[in-house]
Amino acid sequence: MNSNSNISPPGQRLPYGISCVGALLLVILILAVLGVGLGFASIGGNNQATKTADTQHIKTTETLEALIRVSPTALPFDEALVVPNATPSQSPEILITATYSHLTPPADDLPNQSTLRSEYKPDEVEQPAPFPLPTPDETYSLTQKVPILMYHYISQPPEDADKYRRDLSVSPNDFKAQMQFLIGNGYETIDLYDLSLAIAGKKELPPKPVIITMDDGYRDNYENAFPILQELDLKATFFIVTEFVDLADPKYMDWRMIEEMAAAGMRIEPHSKTHPDLTEHDRDFIIWEVLGSAETLEAHTKYRPRYFAYPGGWYNDEIQQIVAELDFWGAVTTAYGLSHGFDDRFEWTRIRIRDTTAIAELADMIE
Repeated sequence: MNSNSNISPPGQRLPYGISCVGALLLVILILAVLGVGLGFASIGGNNQATKTADTQHIKTTETLEALIRVSPTALPFDEALVVPNATPSQSPEILITATYSHLTPPADDLPNQSTLRSEYKPDEVEQPAPFPLPTPDETYSLTQKVPILMYHYISQPPEDADKYRRDLSVSPNDFKAQMQFLIGNGYETIDLYDLSLAIAGKKELPPKPVIITMDDGYRDNYENAFPILQELDLKATFFIVTEFVDLADPKYMDWRMIEEMAAAGMRIEPHSKTHPDLTEHDRDFIIWEVLGSAETLEAHTKYRPRYFAYPGGWYNDEIQQIVAELDFWGAVTTAYGLSHGFDDRFEWTRIRIRDTTAIAELADMIE
């Protein structure tokens, strides 16, 4: 037998021992291949899960940043804002806690502190009592004699002012003199909420009450009237045309000014969104103007306004009914009068103060 006798020729089977070793090596190779494949699959799955979580986090962060950019004053958030609460197949939920005082607006949106009349603390706004319309317990209500003064501009009209602008203007000096006259003659300022409670027999008014109102929300109300009211410890009600503020019309107050006045105890109530003649429009439009302006103010003052001033003094029975349906407690007109009751609460009268109104005339009108 030569040296090649143990080598199998082509086509013949290997001896049994050699076949076992080969089979073992083949099994080890297969297992190794399968192990690598499973490892890659696991890594890929982990990467996909990480990518999904990152995507959800990015979406949540982008959504929150977008909300904050909408209006730093209208969307106050607490420090704990985003609460992931989702299964792997769901997006995280955003939980917003409106505490208002925790929000720090962007630096370029902060007001010039030198222009603010008092420390800005909108979370300290005094809120009207959260109960329904004060209703008399008896079959009759009390009629209250309370002068409601109506102002517009508190400034000197410009040289080229038309007759309407001049008629609606009271100089800061005259306004202060009128306020001092009220104080000197025993008058105490109340607001429309106090009047409703008194008419329903649920609150006593001071011996000589007076309500100060200002229509339209002109900028000089903040710059000139507000400091005088604070100096003399008086309060007033400001009826705001909200869309003029939203559009940043420089003739009107901005939201920071309005919020500051609300925080200082002034009442902020709606005067519609765009100051139209409501008698010329349909029901849906009237609701949009009345309710829309109230909701906008609520977002900034943190209380639900309950009184409406008819723009231009225009109103009819339908408009009164809509205002009542929208859960307002009352509305004021531009007609002259001193006495107010429960049944005519959507037609409360006022006393217009003009540029020509002297102290003696004011005294005659309110006595």
